[in-house]
Formats: sequence, C-alpha cells, structure tokens
Amino acid sequence: MMKVKKLWGAILSAIVFILYFGLLIFFFTMAEILTGDLPLPVFAIISFLLLIPLVGIVTALVLRVREIQGGEEEEAKKY
Repeated sequence: MMKVKKLWGAILSAIVFILYFGLLIFFFTMAEILTGDLPLPVFAIISFLLLIPLVGIVTALVLRVREIQGGEEEEAKKY
C-alpha cells in the first residue's frame, strides 16, 4: 500500500510540473505566433531552454519509479 502511495505521489508531481512547463511553452509559442516580433533563432533557443526541465522531470520520474519498485527506501529504513 505504501509503495502505491509513493508511486502515485511521484507520478502526480511529475504531471503537475510537466503541465506547468507545457503551458509555459504553449503560451510562449502562441505569443510568438500572434506577434511575430521574436527572431526565429532566439525563439528556437528559448524554446529549447524551456524543454530542458521537461527532460529532467521525466528522467527523475523514471528513476524514482525504479527506486520505489526496487525497494531501496525500505532497505534503507533498516539501518
């Protein structure tokens, strides 16, 4: 039961941050489309910089799920 709670906690927190950065990218893109004031290379660099945290979030989620499923936390509690 405790594993399931920890798993859902990790998944829900990742979803919240993915939605946050996804909305940031969406609004940034929509602002660029509507105004067109930003040069394309600058737009591409800023978009890339906004995507970096998404990669980190997904990587952290995968590592956390493996940690929960592997029982590392339960083993550490013994010491």
